[in-house]
Amino acid sequence: MSILFRRRIKIIPGVRLNISKSGLSASVGVRGASVTLGGKGGTYANLGIPGTGIYTRKKIGGSNKVSNQKNYTEDIFQEEITESPDEIFVSAEPFEITSSGLQVLKDAVLEANSQRNLLSKDLKKIRLKLFFTKILKLISQISLIYFLNPVKTRFKEDLKQLNIASVQIKEGIENSYVDLDLNLNSEAKREYKKVISSFKNLINSNFIWDITSATDVDMVRERSSASQTYDRKLTSLSLKELPGIKSSFEACCFNNQNGADIFIYPGFIIMYNSENNFGIVELKDVEILFNESNFIESEQRPNDSEVIKYVWEKTNKNGSRDKRFADNRQLPVMRYGEITFIKKAGIFEKFLFSNYKYSNQFVNYLNYFVDSI
Repeated sequence: MSILFRRRIKIIPGVRLNISKSGLSASVGVRGASVTLGGKGGTYANLGIPGTGIYTRKKIGGSNKVSNQKNYTEDIFQEEITESPDEIFVSAEPFEITSSGLQVLKDAVLEANSQRNLLSKDLKKIRLKLFFTKILKLISQISLIYFLNPVKTRFKEDLKQLNIASVQIKEGIENSYVDLDLNLNSEAKREYKKVISSFKNLINSNFIWDITSATDVDMVRERSSASQTYDRKLTSLSLKELPGIKSSFEACCFNNQNGADIFIYPGFIIMYNSENNFGIVELKDVEILFNESNFIESEQRPNDSEVIKYVWEKTNKNGSRDKRFADNRQLPVMRYGEITFIKKAGIFEKFLFSNYKYSNQFVNYLNYFVDSI
């Protein structure tokens, strides 16, 4: 029996992102191989087509930055699942939205993921061969064939080579990632620490929902105090590394229930579905909006939310109790925080948080960070 294994393990190039007021540049591998993304943006008016995730944007001056715009209207929302919603919060396929200058980073991550998967398959084969070689060795020992000098020597050599290959492949898997170097100035580093700190608070919200769709309500016909209903799904946030990337900076991850997860890094956002289906866009090209949401809560009341007022589940035109419904109950209107991600090339996601204060703080600190780079 002879064993031959050889796979050339590539050195995955490191990626250096230079983030400055003039834009974001990505350099891969050798010095001088760089691409510069855009420059300073502007203030844009946005018009969206509900349900498509596609937005048109017209520049109207100023700088394009994260917004902490608040909604002080009297609109009240309520949960309801409808078959034909008026607005769907869903993004385009991630592979369609990568910024041109960040393609070099995406290609490096794809290469790292591909190599890691191939090496993982090879490691399984090596472990299987190692297992059967040990079984054959045991059988040969029982039959005394093993003690013939050539057979004993061959087994020792085969086991040695398999163990060496196993160690080399493990090292290759551990090194199959993009070492991401983010060049931030001292002010930006301080501001990003505040982003991370506020995000850790946001993670601890009693309830976090992914809003997947919204439907307008005929308040008179439905005898409702709500002007719009939401289809919401419980979700979570986390701080974690994206497969294929290692960086000294933690990424803020919004787990999406109807599409790609959102990873926020300093200077860029990754929309991630799988190792082969993701997109990378500049942070300054994504509008992140904060709004106050007055929500009629018919389920468990969060402990970290403020009750604004109480309304009847079924109401008359003047808001009083509709006595025709015997089981009509009073429901609390809660003050929630709402964060929306929008990009004209196909990002449209909305999240609802029971903790208004933490969601507002996170968007504010993200705003300060964008201003600092």
